[in-house]
Amino acid sequence: MTELSLAAEFPPLTREDWLKRVEAVLKGPSFEEKLVRRSADGMRLEPLYGQQPGPRAARPHASAWTVFQRVDHPDAARANAQALEDVENGATGLVLVSAGAPAARGFGIDPARLARVLQGVHLHAVALKVEGEGSMALAELIARHPIDPERLDVSFALASPEDAAELARRGFTGPYMEADGRSWHEAGATEAEELGATLALAVAAMRRLETLNDVHLVRAVSVTLAASQDMFATLAKFRAIRLLWRRVLQASGLPDAPLRLHAETSWRMMATRDPHTNILRATTAVFGAGLGGADSITVLPFSLAQGLPNGFARRVARNVQTVLVEESNLWRVTDPASGAGYVETLTQGLCEKAWRVLQDAEAGKWPRPDPSSAASLPVIGTSAYPLPQEYAPETEAP
Repeated sequence: MTELSLAAEFPPLTREDWLKRVEAVLKGPSFEEKLVRRSADGMRLEPLYGQQPGPRAARPHASAWTVFQRVDHPDAARANAQALEDVENGATGLVLVSAGAPAARGFGIDPARLARVLQGVHLHAVALKVEGEGSMALAELIARHPIDPERLDVSFALASPEDAAELARRGFTGPYMEADGRSWHEAGATEAEELGATLALAVAAMRRLETLNDVHLVRAVSVTLAASQDMFATLAKFRAIRLLWRRVLQASGLPDAPLRLHAETSWRMMATRDPHTNILRATTAVFGAGLGGADSITVLPFSLAQGLPNGFARRVARNVQTVLVEESNLWRVTDPASGAGYVETLTQGLCEKAWRVLQDAEAGKWPRPDPSSAASLPVIGTSAYPLPQEYAPETEAP
C-alpha cells in the first residue's frame, strides 16, 4: 500500500507564514504583546507548540496511585470510625495527621491513642503515612501484630537519623524521612522555588542518613508537593521532580531508583467562601498530579478551610480520586504528557530553574517567596461570581 498524505496537495507552511496570519487577525497588538505570556518563574509561554521530545518522567510501575485520606479527628473514636469508613469506601491509604503537625490545620490525632485510632484497620492491606509526631508510636503498634514490617507500605516522618536506623533494623524499608514542599508553596513560592527548595531538603536528609549502614539511601527519603488548580503547571512540576531526583542520584554516585512522590491538593487555593468550588479545584489538581506521576495523592476536603470536615465533605474528597482512577483511568498511561511541546518545554524550564534554586540553597541562599503572590489563590466564588447567599458549612458539629 502507498502511504496516504492528506496534506500532499497543499504547499508547506512555515512558522513565519503562521505568524503573518496571526498578526493580520490581531489587527494592531503584536503577537508578543497579545499571545505570549510569562509564568511566575519568568518562563516564556507560547500559545501553540509542536511535538517535542524529552526524557521520560514516568512512575516506576503502571499501577493506580494510592488514594490517601486524612485521619485527623481529635477524638480517637471518631477518627477510628472515619478511617474504617474511608477504607471501606475506596481509600487505599490513610494519612495519620498528628496534632501540631505543620499541615494539621488546627486538628489532628494524639499519637498516644494510635491503637484506638487504627482499631479494626487491617494494617497489611492499607498504605500508611505519618505526618508530625507518631512515627515511632506507629512502629511500636505494628510490632504488637504478627506482621512482617518489610511487607508493609509505610511512609514515616522522622527527624532523627538514629530512629531511621532503628526502623531499618526492625525491617521497615522506608521512606523514613520526608522532604515537604507544601510549606514553600503556601508561603507563595513559585513552582521552581518549591521544587528547588524541596530537593535541597531531600539532599540534606540523605546526608544525615548516609553514615548509617542499615539504611538504603535511595529509598530513605520521600517527597511531598502541593498540587494546585493550574493543571499544566502541576503536571510539569511533578514530571520535573522525577527528572531532578534522577539527576541528584547521578551527581551523588548513587544507583538510579524511583522516587516516592506524594501529592496533596493545595491549601493555598482553598476558598472559605463558596467552598463547593474547591471540589473543582481539587479535581483539576488531582488530574495534573495523577498525569504527572504522583505515586499517591491526598485531597483536602472542600470544607477544611471552614472547620473540621464532616462525612459528606470527606466522601467527596475520596470520590474525586476514585472517579479519576476507576472511571477516567488516568493511571493507565505512565507518562501521557511525554512529547507534548508545551508540557515538555515547561518541564525542562522548571528543571533548569529549580536546579539553580537547589544550588543556591546548597550555598545557603534559600528562596524568599512572596506571601502576597496571587498565584494559586482562589478567584471563582470569592472575588469573582460570589454566591448571593452562602450554604451551611459541611463541617463537624461543635
